[in-house]
Amino acid sequence: MTYDIFRIIKKTNEYRERASRYQQNFEWEMEREDREKAGEALWGVVSCLINALYLLEKGEPLTKHRVSVIFAQQFMISTFGEKDGKELVDIYGKVERFHDNFYHAFLDEAEFKKIVPDVIRLIKCLDSVLGDKLSEVEAKFTAQTHYEEPHHEEDGLWPRQFWPEE
Repeated sequence: MTYDIFRIIKKTNEYRERASRYQQNFEWEMEREDREKAGEALWGVVSCLINALYLLEKGEPLTKHRVSVIFAQQFMISTFGEKDGKELVDIYGKVERFHDNFYHAFLDEAEFKKIVPDVIRLIKCLDSVLGDKLSEVEAKFTAQTHYEEPHHEEDGLWPRQFWPEE
């Protein structure tokens, strides 16, 4: 069990680090004025954050895009509430358009620039929740790995003066 938790924490942090690299790629591609690659980088950020959240929630990695979409929609509504969650789900749909745009280049500059602030907002929301959830899991993991039940004299391990006070 401890190994599984450790593996989940490690993989979740890897997803989060990858999301950070993709965020940097977005900024670099924007400087180069390559909208297709910039949008794909933002899609990658969101995808990594969703993968990390799924891993923390389900204990296993996502392997199918369709499952990712369904999880993202349900997660956003359950986490952020009906109104805000649906708004974030709509933004998630825009991120999917960035992914499609990478292959088909159909978004013009004005539409692309209109979508970016919404996607950045989604990223901030997801990353904030991920940070909170990761901290909770790490705290539980730390508590489980550093806490030992007190041993009593009748166990033959600890003399009475070391027993916890009742």
